[in-house]
Amino acid sequence: MTLQQRIWEIVEMHETQEAYWFDKFIISLISLNLIAFVLETDPNLAADYGQWFRAFDAISIGIFTVELAARLYACPSEQRFSGKFGRLRYLFSLHGLVDFLAILPFYLQLIFSFFAFDARFLRILRVLRFLKGFHYSRSLQRLTQIFAGKSEELLSSLIVMLSLLFVTSTLMYYAEHEAQPDKFGSIFESMWWAVATLTTVGYGDVTPITTLGRFLGATSAIIGIGLFAIPPGILLAGFAESHEPVESTKTSEKTSQKVCEHCGQIMK
Repeated sequence: MTLQQRIWEIVEMHETQEAYWFDKFIISLISLNLIAFVLETDPNLAADYGQWFRAFDAISIGIFTVELAARLYACPSEQRFSGKFGRLRYLFSLHGLVDFLAILPFYLQLIFSFFAFDARFLRILRVLRFLKGFHYSRSLQRLTQIFAGKSEELLSSLIVMLSLLFVTSTLMYYAEHEAQPDKFGSIFESMWWAVATLTTVGYGDVTPITTLGRFLGATSAIIGIGLFAIPPGILLAGFAESHEPVESTKTSEKTSQKVCEHCGQIMK
């Protein structure tokens, strides 16, 4: 096994003991980065421990950069990334782009600092590091596969929900506009009420006062309870289907084995 293949086995294949601990280390580092990102927004913590936050961020970026460099070095070990432009294909793949975007804000902010340009707005892009977790967690990878496999059903339910949102907002606008022009001034403003009602959140800042408006509000809330439960049902069905092949394989293995009638042991 060459050095490239060995590195690729550790950073990508997730099958060896070394790969297991590498994945755990990167996931832990990503989690700590997100915690630091949240804590850094507290003015008091930023004033007292700002230099420690920046040092930890720089160390993390160094590790993520080495990781990306290792992936670019070793990716030709896989057939789809072999050839002249194999590394470029990996860089523009989904995982490659996520890894690249996770470190890009740090280097852009560093470059802009030399030109006295305020690039603090780039800090928000640090949240993209969370996406790296999908690369190392099999559960998250399975969730991504389920989203992809059920994309048509999810898209159909989204279209139905958006259609209902538009219809509800339009009806409520005409029902409440004259009574409450400040709260239902347009169909667009009515959409805030429609979203809060259809999702059964009900903030209470905007409520209908006419008889027709209250009837529409009650009807929308009842419909919303059932309608917004469709996407979770689709995902649950996807999880169930993803487990079926494994269970059916185990069942077929058990049925294919012969058991002794007298002692109950599996016969070879």
